[in-house]
Parts: sequence; C-alpha cells; structure tokens
Amino acid sequence: MKKNATPGGDLIYYIGKIMRYSVYLVLLVCSMTSITLAGETYGQQLLETPVTLQLHNATLGEALDKIARQTRVQFVFVGTQPRQRKTMSIRVESQPLEKVLGKLLAPYGLFYQVVENRIVIRTQKEDAPGEKGGVAPPEGTGHNPAEISRMPEAFLREDSRPVESMQPERVRITGRVSDEKNEPLPGVSILVKGTQQGTITDSDGRFTIEVPDENAVLVFSFVGYVSREMAVANKTTVDVSLEVDQKSLEEVVVVGYGTQKRELVTGAISSVSAKELKNMPTGQIGQQLQGRLPGVRINQSTGMPGEGISFRIRGQASIGAGNAPLVVIDGFPSSTGLESINPGDIESISVLKDAASTSLYGSRAANGVILVTTKQGKSGVTEVEFSAWRGVQNVPRRGRPNVMNAREFAQYKNEWYSDQGLEVPDRYKNPSQYGPNDGTDWFAVLLNPNAPTQNYQLSISNGSDKVSTSITAGYNRQDGVLLNTYAERFTARANNLFRVSPRLTFGLNIASSFRNSQNLATDGTWSIISAAYIMDPTLDYKNEDGSLPVGYSSPGMFPNPNWYRVLTERQNPLVRKNFIVNGFGEFEIIKGLKYKLKADADIGDSKSRYWSPSTAQGGMFTAPPTPAAGSYSTSNYTNWQVENTLNYVKSVSGSHNFEALLGYSAQKVQSESSSITGTEFPDDEISWITAASVRRGDASITDFSVLSAFGRLNYDYKNKYLVSVAVRRDGSSRFGDNKKYGTFPSVSAGWIVSGENFMKKFENVLSFLKVRASYGEVGNYNIGNYTHQSTIGNANYAFNDVLVAGKAISNLGNPLLTWEKTVQGDIGVDIGLYNDRIFFTYDYYRKRTNGLLYSVDIPLASGFGSIQSNIGEFEFWGHEMGLSTRNLTGNLKWTTNLTFSLDRNLVRKLGTEDTPIGGYQENVDFVRTAVGHPIGQFYGYVYEGVFMNQAELDKGPQIRNFGGSTVGSARLKDLSGPNGTPDGFIDAEYDKTFIGNPNPKFSFGISNQLSYRNFDLDVHMVGRVGGDLFMGELLWTENLDGVFNVRPEAAQRWRSPENPGAGDLPKTNSNPLHRFNNSRHIFDGSYLSVRNITLGYRFKIPSNDVIKGARLYLNMQNALMFTKYPGMNPEASESGLNGLNEGRDFAHYPVPRIFTVGAELKF
Repeated sequence: MKKNATPGGDLIYYIGKIMRYSVYLVLLVCSMTSITLAGETYGQQLLETPVTLQLHNATLGEALDKIARQTRVQFVFVGTQPRQRKTMSIRVESQPLEKVLGKLLAPYGLFYQVVENRIVIRTQKEDAPGEKGGVAPPEGTGHNPAEISRMPEAFLREDSRPVESMQPERVRITGRVSDEKNEPLPGVSILVKGTQQGTITDSDGRFTIEVPDENAVLVFSFVGYVSREMAVANKTTVDVSLEVDQKSLEEVVVVGYGTQKRELVTGAISSVSAKELKNMPTGQIGQQLQGRLPGVRINQSTGMPGEGISFRIRGQASIGAGNAPLVVIDGFPSSTGLESINPGDIESISVLKDAASTSLYGSRAANGVILVTTKQGKSGVTEVEFSAWRGVQNVPRRGRPNVMNAREFAQYKNEWYSDQGLEVPDRYKNPSQYGPNDGTDWFAVLLNPNAPTQNYQLSISNGSDKVSTSITAGYNRQDGVLLNTYAERFTARANNLFRVSPRLTFGLNIASSFRNSQNLATDGTWSIISAAYIMDPTLDYKNEDGSLPVGYSSPGMFPNPNWYRVLTERQNPLVRKNFIVNGFGEFEIIKGLKYKLKADADIGDSKSRYWSPSTAQGGMFTAPPTPAAGSYSTSNYTNWQVENTLNYVKSVSGSHNFEALLGYSAQKVQSESSSITGTEFPDDEISWITAASVRRGDASITDFSVLSAFGRLNYDYKNKYLVSVAVRRDGSSRFGDNKKYGTFPSVSAGWIVSGENFMKKFENVLSFLKVRASYGEVGNYNIGNYTHQSTIGNANYAFNDVLVAGKAISNLGNPLLTWEKTVQGDIGVDIGLYNDRIFFTYDYYRKRTNGLLYSVDIPLASGFGSIQSNIGEFEFWGHEMGLSTRNLTGNLKWTTNLTFSLDRNLVRKLGTEDTPIGGYQENVDFVRTAVGHPIGQFYGYVYEGVFMNQAELDKGPQIRNFGGSTVGSARLKDLSGPNGTPDGFIDAEYDKTFIGNPNPKFSFGISNQLSYRNFDLDVHMVGRVGGDLFMGELLWTENLDGVFNVRPEAAQRWRSPENPGAGDLPKTNSNPLHRFNNSRHIFDGSYLSVRNITLGYRFKIPSNDVIKGARLYLNMQNALMFTKYPGMNPEASESGLNGLNEGRDFAHYPVPRIFTVGAELKF
C-alpha cells in the first residue's frame, strides 16, 4: 500500500495541527471575551463619562447642549413634550454624567435611558425602543445642530404655554425603516414635521409613534442616508426605505498613512467599499475588483484555483523589476499580496495611482499602491453575520481545445501517409470505423465535471466608547475543473481597538491564514493542458478491462504518457501558512499633535511535496515507465516593520487648515528555503525521499532591509484652495554602498471651484467641481537580493585526476546598480451634478521611467553571460474616467457605474547602443522591445498564404533554409534585404517585423445595480478593445508533420494544384515557417464579458431576538463571453502581466463558468 508520508512523522504533524488550532481558539476566546465585556460595560461607561458645567440661569436645553458638545453624547426626546418655563444654575467639576443628569432632569420630572450611544429622555419610565440592540450612528459623526434640534423645543427656548393646554395624541402609527437592500435600519430618527415630537427605530428597524391627526407628516433621518418625508394620510402603518447619501458615504477616503476628506484629496485615488463587492461571491478579491476601478487593469489569465489574477495600475512601469503594485493591509506592506486575505474581511480598498498619492511609499510605489482596510468593530452595537455559498463549475464550449476528433484525425493521417507515398498504418486505414463516441477526447477526460466550490464566512462585531472588536473567520474551497487540482483557504482575524482615555488609544490586529493547493503543472507551455491538444484521439485512455495504459506511441507520433493517469496519480500539494500581528499605540501630546508607534510582524512558511510514480513520470515526448521521482521543499519568511509618526492638525481662524506628518520606518524581510529531490525509488509503493537511491539537496538564506524617513504637509484655505507636499527618503540593502539611498518628492494642488461664491447660482445643477494636478517621483527596487554583489557558489575541479571541491564566483555583481525611478505628472477633474446624482472623474497622466533594472547580456569572455544593470528610458501616458449615476430612486432603484482606462507606452532608450530586447531566435523568440515602439510587441514574419502553383512560386520570394520553398508551401512577405529593399529571399534578419501589439487600446467596466422592494439584481461586465494575442497552440495544432493532433481546419490544407484547399494552410511536410512566429498566429483580443450576474431576495423577518435579516441569492460568474478570438481565453498571458510576455496564450488552465446559490443571515 502506498503511503503519503508527512516529513517529521505523524505524531509531530498532528501535534502541530493541534497547536495551530489551539492558537486560533485562544484568539477567538480572547476576542469573544472583549466583546462580552464591551457589551456589558458600555452603558455604564457612558454614564461614567466626566462632565464639567458652570451655568447661570440656563435652560435645560442649554445645559444638555453643553453636555453633548463636551461628551459627544446624543440626546433624543421621546413622548409628549413638557412646556414649562424654568431656568437653573449649576456648577459641577468632573462629575459622572449619571449624577449630572439626575440633577438636571429631576426638577422636570423627566427620566432617561441609555439606548446604544444615545440617551433617550422620557416623561415616564418605560422601555426604550432599540434597547435590545439598535445601531449607533457611524463613528465620528459626533454632535451637530441637527441632533440638538431633536430635543424638545421647550428645552431650547422659553415658552409660557400652560401644561393643561396640551392635547393628547390621537393616531398611533407603526412601521419599519430599511435601507436600499431592505435591511433594517436601527436608530433612525423619526419626527413629526413642525414639532419636536419623535422616536427612534429599534434593532429591527421598527417604530411606534403617535401623531396629532392624519394630516401629520413624518420626517425620517439617519446619518449617512438621505432624509425622507412621508405623509400619514389615513394610514396606520408606514414602511420607509432610506437611500444612501452618496456624498456622506464617500466623505472620507483612505490615503497613505491616514484618511482624508474625499473633497480635499488632490491626488488620483480610486476606492471601493465592501458593500459594492459583496454581490460577487468569489474567493479572490481580484475577481471582484475587475472593471470597477478606473486606471486599474485586472486580468484573469488562468482558471487555476486560487491563482491567475494579475494587477496593473496605469499600464506598466518596468520590464525587469516587476509590475505588481505594492499591497498595504492595515498599514503593513504585505508579503503575500492579496492572495491570503479573505474578501469578507475587507472594509474598503483604495488604489493610489499618481506620484502625489504614492510618494509616501517611495521606492516601492512605481507600480501604484493598493491600500486595504479590514473591518473594525462598530461602537455601541453587536452584530453577528453568517454567509455561505456553494456552487458548481464547468468549462464552457468556447473554453475547450478545437482539435480533430477520432474520425477526423484518422482521415487526416490516412491522407498524410498517402501524400508521402507511404503505407497507411492499420489504425488509420478505415476512418469510418470511428464513431462519435469512439476514441478519446483528451481534454474531456481530464475534466472534473460539476467541480464544487464553497465558501463560509462568520463575523462578529461589537464596540463601546472604550473597546471595539471585530472577529471574522472564513473558509473557501475551490475544486478545479481539472482532476486532482484544488485550492482551499482558512482565515481568521481579530481586530481590536482600546480607547484608554480621550488622549490614548491602542490597537491590536491579529490575522492568520492557511492555504492548501495542488496544480500539477496544468498551466502554460508543455503542461498537461498542452497534451490535450496534441494526443492521438483514436487512442483509448482506458483498456477494455478498465485498467489504465501506461503510455502510448502512435504511428509517426511522439511517445506520450497516459495523461489521465499522470493527472490522477501525481501528487504535488503546497501548504502555505502565515500569521500577522499589527499593533499600535497613539497618544495626543497636545491638542492636535499625535504620536503613533506602530509595529507589525508577518511570519509565514510553506511546504511542498512532489511525488510521481514510474507509471506517471513520463512527460511530453517521453512515455513511461521511467524512474519514479519525488521532492520535498520548505521555505519560511519573517517580515517585520516598525514605524514612528507624528501628526499635527491645526486650523487658524477657521480658514487656514494645516495637517503635517513626519515619520520614520524600518523594515526587514528574511527568508530561508531548502529542498531535496530523489530518484530511483525501490518501487512505486514507497515515496519517502530517504528511500531514493539518488538524492540531491539545496538550501539558501536571504534577507533585505529598508530604512525610511518621510513627511507630508497638507494645507487648504477655506476648504477651496488645496496644496499638498510630500517626500520620502529610502535606503535599501539591495544596492551598493554609494547607491543605497533615494529621495522621492511630490507636490499636488487642487481648487474646489464649486465652493466659490460666483458658482452658487449653478449649485442646483453643478453640485461639485474640483480641478487638481500633481507631479512627483517614485521608485522601484524589485530585483533579487545581492545583485550588487558578486556571489560565490560551488565549482568542483579536477586536480591530479581527482575531483576537488572548490568555490568560484557564480554571479557577477554590479556595485553601480541603483534605483529605477519614475517621474509622473497628473491632471484631473471631479464633477458632481444634481447633488452628485451624476458624478464624473477624469485623469490624464504622463510618466517616464529612467534607469530600468534589467539583466543584460555581456561578452562570454568575461566568464559570465549577463549582469544586472540600469538601462533605458520608457515613457507612459493615458486617460482614465469614472462615471456613477443614480438613474432611478423610487421603489425601483437603479444605479450605474462605468470605468474607462486607456494606457500607452513607448521605448525611448535601451542602453548605450539601443540594442533591441528579444526577437532573435527563429521559433520561440517572438517578442521584441525596441526603441520607438511599445514594450513587448510581437515580432515575426508576415504570412501571405500558400504558393498555389508553380507560377506563384516562380514569382514569389524564396525561403533559403528548412528545405526551401515549393509549390504548396507557406508564402511569407519579402520586406527587405541587405541593400534595404526586397531581394527575393526570406531572411530572419531582414524580413521579420512587428506584427502585433498586446497592449489594448482601452479597457472598461460597466456595473448596473437594480432593486425593487425585496429583490435586487447586479450585472457586471468588463471588456477591452484591441490588444493582440499570440495564439501559441498553433505551434502544435498547425504542425502538419504528422506528429501531433491538429485543428479541423487542417483538412482544408493544400494537397495539390487541383485540390488547393482553402489556400490558407500549406501541404504536409513542407518547410515549417507557417507555424513559426508569423502574423497568422496574431489575433484581435477584443472582448466583452458578462462577468457576474446576481439575483437576490431579502426576506421580511418578523420582529424577534434572534434573526434580524436574511437574504437568498443566485449567482453566475463568467456568464457570457463575446469575442472573435478563437482561443480559450482572451485574457490569457504567459506570465500574468509580465511586461515582455503579455498576450502570449499557451494552453492555459481553463476559466470556468460558475453557478452558485448563497444565503446571508444577520443576528
């Protein structure tokens, strides 16, 4: 029996699992304890708030107003209003609020109750609506005149009307208040218009109020929502839906090292909230973000579970130092990007695009910055939410290889042998013997039909004015649409905030993730997917007795293993774990000046095991049995960072507003890795590496560090004229002693035109108008460690006929290596129309990258092949737009969001001699980067069809090699010769040219959200125009040498002058240039994809103490694809969004269509 042994033994393995889950349990218990304590102590903490008053002959309203401003407590009056003329004098010093209220209210015969973070004042003792758990206003709303106005009018002014004149209320009204998605809104203020009589909704959004008569009008208001009036008429039940106030919702946006009012932002920042993403159930945040952020291009190049999402912000900025943006989660640069985070943990995402917004991240910001903010506990409310979805995945028809079936291939091979004058093998003599179900569809047998996917999310949130906590836990698993592939992820997070005093705050976030996946080399060139294209379809993957053949060798074809057996018998699990702690303490030294110490740590490790028995060890062109092989590798890393910041906020005369930031940070990342491989095992039942006869090991330790100082000054005059200046100085261990440090400054300015007096007459139409501009410099240091130093490796040599161990320089260092720098300018405008019901944003940017980090070839006489250097200069520019509209706002609500991105690039310099990069080798090198052209263009011959007869051959250009040109062979365009003019011959040096551009003309996204009563519908589409693709599979499926399966179009190849076919494909066994890099392989990659459709229904839940809300939904992802591209996926790219490999499609893992059903519950 085969044993998949775990290194270190089962005992250690299970002890490790127990310890890991014990840590999770301890974290959960600790956080739950803080929630319990917070809930139990909240009301008492509020009443213990110290109050200082010194009033003489003041009304009760004036006294409560003073308290509200001092403590940020909101007072609400409920019931019949007393109209008593009374003043008071009071003097208290730092006494508890509970004691002060007793003194103030007793003379009026009034009572109070604490409901959430409000104090409800009543004329008699009774239970307050919402006492059992309503929702507090959003943190930071504080006290404002609107809140004071909710107090009885008698409190705010003198009134001599006698109490006896008050009339009893006659009509009792009940109802429910909900949001746009029919979820209850607790804490909504409800007033009878023209009076100060009112109430608030309870935790279920329900209310009861008595009004004078049927002519009364109720006014519903809640922070963050548009107020609404409803006439009572002759109704006794009034249900109301409030609409989100977009201006209030987007008032604050996360920026580098803080937050800022959106209207005061002078940089180019795109943001999205969790609420906008929740209608797309997926395990990857990248899939949810695609097409939703202007200037951000996201591709899903592969359907591999847990992988395949690539980000690019404003095109690319490098060819050798990466193009991935910096990901910062809760202020900490992430070691794992967005891969390990659970989408359900995210509160909001901000994308920083221009130099002004990214310069505070200095040397790591050339590719943009993604700021992720995770969910925090909400003050004064306990919320429990659970969501779950399950789905099935299948590969759509257009996502499958287009190759011949058994009968078609037998006919093709029959003709192939006949064309060569050879005897036809028995397998292909009678093509009609193969019926529709005979042979093997090699792609279909590798599929996992109806592959399941599932996700579960639990979140608990609670808070008070002292402690707030958010706990989330999630599990996601996606089985691949190919057999024996999968990805699963378990995450847990606890975010805690402790307000020790008004001046001192502590925060502690703890997060952990566990990821387990297996892909089995099923993606890209010469992968298992590739085999599905080339295998002989007349073969059976199973014998008649049900056993599995080991390998195949069809007549005239390369040998291959049984790929079904390879996929099901190989094992290659990858387990990755990481544990993150973010802690900070913030102290207000004096008013407006805060010091913050922040420390972060990220510890992670991974383990990978590979095992391939002898029956599955073959590869492309090699049939088993071959010796079994196995390997085991481990790696771990530690990433820590410490930051110190001072932030000072000052307003002078209410017009001059300043905010200054100074900071210092230190970060270090250390990683270790080791691996051991083994071959020649005793048999396939023993997979221990120690059992291998031949073993080989390797290990490494690397580290790098960054020291930084940074600062920013924001200034605005009357919230209209805005200026921001920032600078960061970074030092990196990745560069030489004299090149370690770089300085990255920026400046930006804005003008809120709509704030000017001369714009007031247009405010009914033009609600907001801001113009802004920025300029600055950022850097890139994403190269390997120690590239500035020459490294030493093993170099054994012979001495006196004896092999002696030795050392030699293995990598030539470059001590002059320095930062890759990008200078960028941006001009933008933000326009709001009709109270921002239509909101439009536009940016034009231009940037230039200097000192590109790239490995360049050097003469072999040096003893080395290449060296890392700073070369060249690239230029980038583009336009991006965003448009959001609220089309309908009644019972039928409809909103639309549109994004548009256009990016261009041009190579200005490439080293001292401007030597092009790539495009030299005949068959595999089909991408070239050259001065005067965009990056990574496709490079090759121009294909002109087939020489149909001798006359055409005599007139056409001749191929010198590969057997020359013949009638029926490929015809290529003669572009030039040694003298600069066509010379009648095809030569790689003179006749190759740029044949395609993988960069799209523009990309876009369109989202529509509709809701009607309890139903909601979300439709999200993405697409692009332009962007050529190199269809790499044609290198195999148009190989007419008889060694691979081919496309059905091969049946229409040229066979003779009398039977020329379609005139597009040459005859068999002619020169191979038709399948080398030429324009025939280039296709337009334009597409429109209906990426997501969600239909949901929210149930009306009767008032109860358990379930507060429920929603059920159906979802379909990758619903429809409209494109002329004949390949599997128009978003395919050989190396994600690598600058030199974009648009190369080589048989990627298929992207599935996913059907899911899900439920959401609130408690």
